[in-house]
Amino acid sequence: MLSTSGRTLHPLIPALLVLIAALAWQAGANSANTTRPPAQPTAVATVDIVTIFDQLTELKDLEAKLEQRRTSSQADLEEVNTRLKTISADLEAMTRGTEDYKNKVKDAMELQAVLKARSEALNQILSIERGSMTRDLYNKVSDAISRISDREGYDVVLFDDSTFIVPENAAYQDVYRAIVTRSLMYRHDSVDITNQVVSLMNSEYTP
Repeated sequence: MLSTSGRTLHPLIPALLVLIAALAWQAGANSANTTRPPAQPTAVATVDIVTIFDQLTELKDLEAKLEQRRTSSQADLEEVNTRLKTISADLEAMTRGTEDYKNKVKDAMELQAVLKARSEALNQILSIERGSMTRDLYNKVSDAISRISDREGYDVVLFDDSTFIVPENAAYQDVYRAIVTRSLMYRHDSVDITNQVVSLMNSEYTP
């Protein structure tokens, strides 16, 4: 059996161990650098979508056209409403319980149903048209933001909701929701490209 009581550590072994550890660390670092290069600074910009929509000439024109369609359809509803008022006036002058009176009541009920159905249908149609209009305009805004970002070198464009006001004298749930749903706490004016988007879209818009 070999005795270990007289064994001594070779003086070069500690140095070799340190060298091996250093080489292993360097190899690991090189491997990490190969799989993922150092992060580069990210260029960030912000936009206020609400302000963009409010200042677009195209939106004003689309709203005007939508209002024209509402006015035209409202005229049809007013025609039905006028007929209903005429029948109501006739009923006041007629004797209750007669066959003519009952027929007039029936006519009035039918017109009321028609008026209600047409009014609800009009509101639904206009709502869908407004939704389609807003969607198309949003796609144009997104395209303008993309082109400005490519030109100016922005990597990320965030929706600026930092100016949204947390409600006062509101229920806890409303205040809390207004806080936790906010995506941007602060931005410097220099990163805001809202006016650039508005200027680009208004300059390209042809009525």
